[in-house]
Amino acid sequence: MNVQSHIIGVDGAKGAWLAVWQQDGELRHRVYATPEHLLAAHESARIIAVDIPMGLTDAGPRPTDKLARQFVGGKRASSIFSAPIRGIIDATSQPEASRRHRAIDGRGYGAQAFGILPYVRAWDTLLRLNPSARQRVYEVHPEVSFAAMNGGSGIVLGKKTRDGARYRASLLCKEFGVDSVSGLIERVSLREAAPDDVLDALAAFWSARRIASDTALTLPALPAADSEGLRMAIHY
Repeated sequence: MNVQSHIIGVDGAKGAWLAVWQQDGELRHRVYATPEHLLAAHESARIIAVDIPMGLTDAGPRPTDKLARQFVGGKRASSIFSAPIRGIIDATSQPEASRRHRAIDGRGYGAQAFGILPYVRAWDTLLRLNPSARQRVYEVHPEVSFAAMNGGSGIVLGKKTRDGARYRASLLCKEFGVDSVSGLIERVSLREAAPDDVLDALAAFWSARRIASDTALTLPALPAADSEGLRMAIHY
């Protein structure tokens, strides 16, 4: 089913993808099993902002990730995972990924980072094979978006804590309205996504709107492209 939504925010949730958009003045959502299913359902979308690393170095860390950690600052900087280098994108186990990563640029690759590798690979594959998608899909990071909403200061409180969730929700309420935000949180079942995933998807949608209005900023300020021609930048 094609959804007539032109600006979408996306966050990973329970092994799938939670998409959020606005239609007829109301925040809507749907969960998709794969990036391909999401793009097929939103084929008319011109901006799809996704919380996933896009654009990978052949060796060495991405400047994007370092800049994002500096922007968020403090304890929450650790929420910015290092993107994998392209040479391990097809690794099937953490030991294999770490061994290959170390052989290429001297750094290992931890279990937590390996946990998101299949999701990075899924979007990377789609973008490499679909030139049209490259023009519409943008990388975002919720903690960067929340820091921007928060006047340029990262939020110290963890997103899974009660106070941290409330604070992030309050920032989103200023952007979308209390009723809209609370209504969306109520409609997304725990089977579909955790409450913090809903807030992250909304933060991605906030950034997507800024991209659409040409008011978004990027880390770095002048985005580079990787060896496959994919953008390396977090938009907010």
